[in-house]
Amino acid sequence: MSGRGGRIIKKRGGRGGGGGGRAQSNPNRNRFNVFVNRSNNNNNHVDDSYQRICISNLPSTTDRNDLMDFLKNKAYKPMLNFKGSEYKNSRFYFSVEKPEDIPSLVSLSGVRYGGVKVFIAKEDKSSFSQNRVVQNTAPRANNRKIESMKQQQFTSNKQMKLLEDHIDTNYTKSTVPELVDFSYLYTTKEIDFNDLKTIRQLFRLVSEKCKKATTISFTHNSITSLSPFKAMMTHSLDNIINFNFDSNKIANLSELDNLLDLSLRELVFTNNPITNIPNYRMEVARKFPDLQYLDGKEITAEDFPPSPIPPLRSNFCDSAERQQFAYKFLEKYFTAFDKNRSDIITAYFDNSKFSITYTQDGSSNPTRGSTKTYQRFNRNLKKQADIVKKTQLLFDGYDQIYNFFKLYPTTSHYLASSVIDTFLAPGSQYLNVVIHGHYLETVFKTKRSFDRVFILAPAQAGSEAAKNGWEAVILNEQLHVRPYVRFPRLEQQNGAIAAAPAVPDAQTQETLAQQLSIVTSLKPEFAKECLANNQWDLNTALENFKSLKEQNQIPPTCFN
Repeated sequence: MSGRGGRIIKKRGGRGGGGGGRAQSNPNRNRFNVFVNRSNNNNNHVDDSYQRICISNLPSTTDRNDLMDFLKNKAYKPMLNFKGSEYKNSRFYFSVEKPEDIPSLVSLSGVRYGGVKVFIAKEDKSSFSQNRVVQNTAPRANNRKIESMKQQQFTSNKQMKLLEDHIDTNYTKSTVPELVDFSYLYTTKEIDFNDLKTIRQLFRLVSEKCKKATTISFTHNSITSLSPFKAMMTHSLDNIINFNFDSNKIANLSELDNLLDLSLRELVFTNNPITNIPNYRMEVARKFPDLQYLDGKEITAEDFPPSPIPPLRSNFCDSAERQQFAYKFLEKYFTAFDKNRSDIITAYFDNSKFSITYTQDGSSNPTRGSTKTYQRFNRNLKKQADIVKKTQLLFDGYDQIYNFFKLYPTTSHYLASSVIDTFLAPGSQYLNVVIHGHYLETVFKTKRSFDRVFILAPAQAGSEAAKNGWEAVILNEQLHVRPYVRFPRLEQQNGAIAAAPAVPDAQTQETLAQQLSIVTSLKPEFAKECLANNQWDLNTALENFKSLKEQNQIPPTCFN
């Protein structure tokens, strides 16, 4: 025995840790390649007098001793003895000392071992003999292929189980839901962060279990390539905006190209060879123009390479009140569009108009179902000469619009990364809302950029729209879809990426304070203070209020 990290490790005999002793042949039973059991029996062969169980759906590389211990524990039979084992015809055969123990083992059929469901039955020797003959006639190459596939599936399932257990242990019970920490996992040989399959499984689990996370840490994992991280694009993970790759082995700037399609706020590459490259910060800033922090330091104008082209401006609104109105409408609209499109029908009326245009580049895959839908209904006036076709592609009224939405791919929008402009249409009281953003096609796992223009009118009291909670109806809507493209750098104002909203006038302030006071029971003066501290954004103020209230940080004197 030897001590390693506080654990006692029993040294196993035999080559390859097979479980004590060398495999020997028996002239009376030369069909089998027999492995010794874990009992104190000195026989190196399987005695025909013992009955056997058959275990299927496991690769031949499975640790037999570990499997035996697993079965003993699961069957609650600590005195159970196995008298030998072999692997034949893609199955394990274990000889059992006492026949009365076999029913307990057979009852375990369907249990998962290493993430793989295994099937256990009492051996039928007559059928086994027939199966053996058939098995021997199969080409060996086929057997090796099947064995390899089983091994890969076994490893994949075990890997998934390890990652899932890690998230359940270190994230689900964590007091910091914004951080998912995968540091130091490279020591687990089944997990390789340079492997595409590993990263795919990881991001799938994160998308399902870590909805509130904004940061993922991969420190100390011997990562040399970021190529597998492209897999993040196939999952709805727009909430992840920070990556920590500290203390890895990333050496080339070209590796960063694998992250270009992600909307990132902060990156950390400290203690990587890449940081020794000349003009490292400038090169990273050039590749990620919307990045705010690099290696813990804020990115400033000095970090960007000189350019004669000024940065784009962020959200535009001609009135804070209209901006809040538009944001509230869009949140309700896209929530319904993503989850239940029948709920948005009443936002349109008999004379509403809708059209879609689509731009395709050389990298788009024309065989994808969603692409065919876009092409079929593309109302590009420059390319569509047929006046009848042009008219047919202009959807008129909520029935036609909804029928089109039934054909539109299922989507997941992320408004936090969108740019939204709001202003009154010239010479009218109609509100123009222009949104530039992207969405994920949830079936095809494809990201697409879009521009959507709404012309809104106030919903009339008693109308179907008003009855269903819509404060506005859509007069006209134009949707343009194109391949996904990251936003260029937006103009930085007062050290922030997005422009701060204008302070509303006194009357609007009173209205917002009254609304917040009604919802939260805050005294008017404290409701106004809460709004002022949150740039007069009612939704943000409400979220922060809830957070502080849960932490018992609001004195009772602040409430009515």
